[in-house]
Amino acid sequence: MKKIALFALLLTLAGFSSLADKIKIVLVGDSTVTDNAGWGLGFKQFLTEGAVCTNVSQGGRSSESFRREGRWTNALALKADYYLIQFGHNNEPGKPGRSTDMPTFVSNMVSYVAEARAGGAKPVLVTPLTRRQWDREHPGKIKSSLAPYAAEVRKIAAEKHVPLVDLQARSIELCESLGPEKCLEFSPPKVVDGTNTGGFDGTHLNARGHVLFARLVVNELRQACPELAPVLRAEPADANPVAKESKYDAVVSADGSGTHTTVSAAIAAAPDNSAKPFTVLIKPGKYEGQIIVPAGKRHLRLIGEETENTILTYGLNVQETNAATDRRFKGTGVIVLADDFHAENLTFENTSGDHGQALALRSDGDRETLKHCHLLGWQDTLMVNNGRLYFTNCYIEGRVDFIYGSATAVFDHCEIHSKNGGHITAANTPPNQEYGFVFMGCKLTGDPAPWVNPTNTTLATPAKTPFADLGRPWRPYASVTYLNCEMGDHIKPAGWNNWRNPTNELTARFAEFNSTGPGANPEARVKWARQLTSDEAGRLTVENILRGSDGWKPGQPAK
Repeated sequence: MKKIALFALLLTLAGFSSLADKIKIVLVGDSTVTDNAGWGLGFKQFLTEGAVCTNVSQGGRSSESFRREGRWTNALALKADYYLIQFGHNNEPGKPGRSTDMPTFVSNMVSYVAEARAGGAKPVLVTPLTRRQWDREHPGKIKSSLAPYAAEVRKIAAEKHVPLVDLQARSIELCESLGPEKCLEFSPPKVVDGTNTGGFDGTHLNARGHVLFARLVVNELRQACPELAPVLRAEPADANPVAKESKYDAVVSADGSGTHTTVSAAIAAAPDNSAKPFTVLIKPGKYEGQIIVPAGKRHLRLIGEETENTILTYGLNVQETNAATDRRFKGTGVIVLADDFHAENLTFENTSGDHGQALALRSDGDRETLKHCHLLGWQDTLMVNNGRLYFTNCYIEGRVDFIYGSATAVFDHCEIHSKNGGHITAANTPPNQEYGFVFMGCKLTGDPAPWVNPTNTTLATPAKTPFADLGRPWRPYASVTYLNCEMGDHIKPAGWNNWRNPTNELTARFAEFNSTGPGANPEARVKWARQLTSDEAGRLTVENILRGSDGWKPGQPAK
């Protein structure tokens, strides 16, 4: 490992500055290591062009939960030369889903060391940044609750011959030298769901603290890993770096390191009837409960950091309720009543399961877009009730009528996943509305079917029976079209369902063009559905379908 690092360093000093030539450093830890609430952003300012740093630390994570969520596996996949690893804050008691006993903490830290080495990297252990906990019996002194964790990390470093950055000791020294009043300068205000409580956060760091505490890490690192000294600056490239989170109007983080701890509180902070976007960054985590975007919160943008790990979850169906449920929207997780809503990198889920209608998302606004989102449920996962919507590169799953409603909606290169049969769509398109649901370049997938054709009992592996259809008309003039979609073998040859009402066949507007895959079977489709001509399909563009009277184009402001 040392030879590789030194070779990369020599290349850098000789003028080879490609990314492959640079020393790769990855920061792993909790919120006190992150760019927006810890020393991570400041650390990057001390690196020369001979090194590159990736910060994968995540607020609210302990040594255990960081591993459990697969974050350490993802960090190892970066193939770094050095991993700086700091945990302890969230291992402390009283943190559900995160706290551990001390033996588990030690075991995890030992595993980090062994696994980093197994991947050819050099681990560096960092003791946890102190909490500013002032000792009442000894004024001006800190009595850190994290001292036992720091002691164990020091012991591991000594036993495993791992470089150590003793940030706990150095940060206590610094804070005590400054005193309680001066420490308030780098302590963020204590905010509860957007409201300043008048107190100060004694754990995290504001912009004034990023470089101040990173300098402690860098000074220790020079001693612990002297081979890194040539890529560590004496002074930061930027003494006042700005975290990327600052570009957002609000930041939601369950661990308190953002401006709000709940999504609803961040939405409430958005101005009413704004003509400008209000953008909310949602940090990874599970945010439980019903969320409503009121009609007055126009131009709201909810941006998740990681689709799979940033989850807006709800667990009730329409027959269930609790004290926090708005009775107008029983069984619905997220309700969007405002126009010009945008969601990105989020998972919307309803976990009620096979217990009737249970919506992950209901949309009642106009000009709404969802990008790189997952929508998970069983029956009625997604209700597009009104207006115009654009979904791109989304994953939507369910069983019964799991995409339904009266809106005009385009699904552009999305994956539509059927769970154990049922019907994909249930459109309620008004008769005077030209377009309903249009699927463009989508991939239709299905669960491995447990059902088999009973007539094939003599076969060692009986043939699967297709079990899902493309849709059924919730109301007579339902409009659904599939363009250039790949269809799995779970799609029934007939393709469509008349909802046990033959008169629907006279009015429903169901069509396909250029379907491919084992589920594409134009000859076997019901006779009352259409196969479009090339000219007809060519007129079905995103712009033509969604422009309306205001000329809306997804991704651009409304006129």
